[in-house]
Amino acid sequence: MKSNKKNEMSKLQKTVYPKAEITVGNVRLTLEEFRKCEGFADVSDADGEEIIESLYRFSLIAFNYKDTK
Repeated sequence: MKSNKKNEMSKLQKTVYPKAEITVGNVRLTLEEFRKCEGFADVSDADGEEIIESLYRFSLIAFNYKDTK
């Protein structure tokens, strides 16, 4: 059977490094915390929630990508 070393490393990394997923237990910024950041005090609730969701999803992508390298 032909071995693919890169694929084997991927399998190993998947078992060693758990993937972060969107779950209830993952902590997100609250609107109050978000508004304490410089320049975001006057952001509307809807825009703030959208920005928080985008940051949260990006952080998961970055975390999961880091584990594949």
